[in-house]
Amino acid sequence: MGAIPNTSTAGIPDGVRRRTNASTKLLHEWASTRYPDVAPIYEMRLGPTAKHLVDVPVTPQLEAMLRVSNWYADAVIPLAHELLIVEAKVDPDPAAVGQVLFYETLLLSTPVMAGIDVHAVVPVVLFAEDDDAMTPWARSLGVRVEIYTPQWIADYLVQRQFRRRLSPPPGGPIEVPNNRAKYEWET
Repeated sequence: MGAIPNTSTAGIPDGVRRRTNASTKLLHEWASTRYPDVAPIYEMRLGPTAKHLVDVPVTPQLEAMLRVSNWYADAVIPLAHELLIVEAKVDPDPAAVGQVLFYETLLLSTPVMAGIDVHAVVPVVLFAEDDDAMTPWARSLGVRVEIYTPQWIADYLVQRQFRRRLSPPPGGPIEVPNNRAKYEWET
């Protein structure tokens, strides 16, 4: 594999995203647990790509901004014999598969990655939950699926992901978001 460029490999920058985004927390924990001796490159800029507006007049300043557009991989993890490009989501999402495949093509055209061995790049989706349909589908497209379920995920699912669902637990109350009133469901 070609040499990995010398880029900043500090941890996920402190700030709002690190403190609140569950997929970022998931990614950081998984990477530090699975690859403790490797420094991932978080939020690596990929590209650039050129964007265009069709049939709309643009100023030279806007045209310059559109000409150099960057995308960001959640993480790039350089290993001895492969380079992982990772997109992380708590909930399995088909869009993550498309993103990581797109990022794989952009990684190969990113100037700092010139000379990298194309065969060594491995697109990876990281999910906290497994999905019987999503996992085989992603693998059929050549995407590695990693499932990492940390201890905090159950609380996250109850507090964030499932809070708006109206399907009640068996015999339990449900909180309705509109008026915050609790209703008992008949069993």
